[in-house]
Amino acid sequence: MGKDYSLRKYVIGGIAIGVAFIFLLRLWGLQVMSNEYKMNADSNAFLNKTQYPSRGAMYDRSGKLLVFNQPSYDITVVLREIEDLDTLDFCRTLNITPAYFLKRMEDIKDKRLNPGYSKYTNQTFMTQLSAEECGVFQEKLFKFPGFYIQRRTIRQYVYNSAAHALGDIGEVSMKEIKEDDYYVRGDYIGKQGIEKSYEKYLRG
Repeated sequence: MGKDYSLRKYVIGGIAIGVAFIFLLRLWGLQVMSNEYKMNADSNAFLNKTQYPSRGAMYDRSGKLLVFNQPSYDITVVLREIEDLDTLDFCRTLNITPAYFLKRMEDIKDKRLNPGYSKYTNQTFMTQLSAEECGVFQEKLFKFPGFYIQRRTIRQYVYNSAAHALGDIGEVSMKEIKEDDYYVRGDYIGKQGIEKSYEKYLRG
């Protein structure tokens, strides 16, 4: 008597339908639910650079300048774009140690310290380089794919004796970011004195 293959036909058909369903579900998840491919495409098409506003200058009541802005430069990095980096040459160019380089990379990837981390976007590697330091790095920038120069400003105070009243600025803390969504990691904020009291007017 011949074997009945009808049940086997349904089993094979069910397996094929199940595999197709899993494949379609995965495809839907990648295209609709996940933004990984969009970020990948955007990173190949765009380089997002932040244009930081200059903080407002301060004058006394007679119009004499008390506080002004001085050009400064940050080094940023898009980790996904790093290729065949000569770490020793990079460190010598920026006058940093390999240990500092490794620590900075670890901190950038640590989402507890850097909640906005993504390997597709610009992350701050170093801050407040002088024009001379930036010039040295700029000459060799072509050797360090994935690294970029971001122009910013730092504060200069005409009279050191008035520092307690004028105050100063510093990098924004996680607590300050949570309290005011105007700021992101790497921004500067007034920490004390007039810089703090008039922060919303001076920050630009």
